[in-house]
Amino acid sequence: MHEASLMRTLIRQVAAIAEQHAAARVVEVSVSVGEFSGVEPELLRIAFQRQIEGTPLGGAELGLARVPLEGVCEQCHREFAIEGFCFVCPHCESSRVTVVRGEEMVLESVVFEDIAPARLGPVTHASSLPSQDIP
Repeated sequence: MHEASLMRTLIRQVAAIAEQHAAARVVEVSVSVGEFSGVEPELLRIAFQRQIEGTPLGGAELGLARVPLEGVCEQCHREFAIEGFCFVCPHCESSRVTVVRGEEMVLESVVFEDIAPARLGPVTHASSLPSQDIP
C-alpha cells in the first residue's frame, strides 16, 4: 500500500508548514488526487487517520478532490476528458494524445489555528498555499 508512504510524506510537509506559521493545530488538509495517479483515495484517507494521531495534525480533517483524466490532442490541439481510459481524440480520432490532468496528487491547502494574544484566545486562520506536488 504505497498510500501509507505517500501520506507520511504529506504529513511531514503539512507539519513543516504548520511549524513555519507557528500554528496551534491543523484543522484541515485538502489534497487533489488524479484519476490516473495510481492513488486510491479511500486508502489514502485510512492512512491519514492512522498516521495523524500524536502529530500536529491530530484531529484534522482530510478533504480529497478527485481530478478527472484529461488530455490534449497533438493533431487538432483540442482538450477533452479521457473516459474509459480511451486515449483517442473524440474530435479527430487521433491517438496522438498527451495527458494534461489526472496523473497528479497535489497538496492544495492547509487550514490551521493560530495562537492569538492570551486575552483574545485562539483564532481560526485559513492558510491557502500554492499547490505542491507530493513526491
